[in-house]
Amino acid sequence: MGTNNRGVSELDSPLARLMLLNQFKIMSLLDSANRESYCYYMDILTEGIQNKYPHVTEMISRDEVTMDVSGEVDLILEIFNKVERSMGQLSEEVQDELSAGYHVHFNGFDSGSNVEHHHFTYCNFLNRHGEIDIQKREGNTYNLSLHHYRQMILNHKSYEYMDLLSVDEIRGVCIEKGQEMEMLRPKNLNITDVGGLNTLQVVKESCLGVKE
Repeated sequence: MGTNNRGVSELDSPLARLMLLNQFKIMSLLDSANRESYCYYMDILTEGIQNKYPHVTEMISRDEVTMDVSGEVDLILEIFNKVERSMGQLSEEVQDELSAGYHVHFNGFDSGSNVEHHHFTYCNFLNRHGEIDIQKREGNTYNLSLHHYRQMILNHKSYEYMDLLSVDEIRGVCIEKGQEMEMLRPKNLNITDVGGLNTLQVVKESCLGVKE
């Protein structure tokens, strides 16, 4: 009952309904796959069907994508854009060699991951509005995770002011194929407890805030 009342109160104002109606009109033109849903919401707003207002408000995300997340996604896309532009300057033979040995194309984010959900949401938004200027290659044997992308950000730090990358620099930035799982495994360091002569295992933490 509380949720229904909140949905109604949020759309009490005719101005609020009008603004939302205009937004749905624009979205119906941009997103043809979901046009029928948008028309349903527009009909609710136009006719003023109060008991259906919660259907309209519930579809609007309350879980915001932060500036930190969008900035990180923008940087990841920028790196892949630079890699692809650099690849375009190389011979087909060298391009094939790099593609076979390294993840040189963006794989997207995992929509089902709690860690990557907001990254996926923002990336999907950019994709819907044609704001991603890179290729997305499907069908790779292993999709990169946010952990891998963050490692690429660290690798790219030395080259961030360069417009294009050399072959060796591309290798230095991108994740080598076959090493994906190795990067996700905890790295145990054996430390001897001098007092008790016992061996202690410590899981090394990376500077990215995730366990290596």
